Amino acid sequence: MRYRLTILISTCVALAAPAAAQVHLVEAGIICPRPTTGELMEAPGTEAGFIRQIDESLVFDLPDRIVPTMDRLSFGFRTGVKLGTPSQIVTVVITHPPMGPRDVTREEWEDKIPAGTESLNLFTFEKEYEKVPGPWTFEIEKDGETLVEVPFTVVDAGGSSRVEAACFQFLS
Repeated sequence: MRYRLTILISTCVALAAPAAAQVHLVEAGIICPRPTTGELMEAPGTEAGFIRQIDESLVFDLPDRIVPTMDRLSFGFRTGVKLGTPSQIVTVVITHPPMGPRDVTREEWEDKIPAGTESLNLFTFEKEYEKVPGPWTFEIEKDGETLVEVPFTVVDAGGSSRVEAACFQFLS
């Protein structure tokens, strides 16, 4: 009986734990330019109306938060759900200076992070109008509450020699 009570109490505590305690930042940074591949998925909350399903095993080349506007450069974050907590359906939010013909400043889409796993969310400069210098923020929200927030600063190409030098090997 004591064993069952312990399991019941543990389950109740896990279910009652705030979402912020369940979703956490694993890492953030920059992925040097590579060919862009992946299935397009509908995402009406974005400027383009879709997002690209990406390879979750991609690794950040640099942990930097200063991002030059280089073609096909990706930046973002990897978040996770702690082991023993249920899967989380969250909203990924990217805010940035006005972009595109509609001057969009907030883009969002839904993401499911299975229990005990991680999820990679990136922005890749694929179009010229996307290369908007200024403050960019990546967030994970659940029920309107910000659980994870990572700021980046996007600068014109040539504004981050460290990133450009590190990524040069991928460009040649």
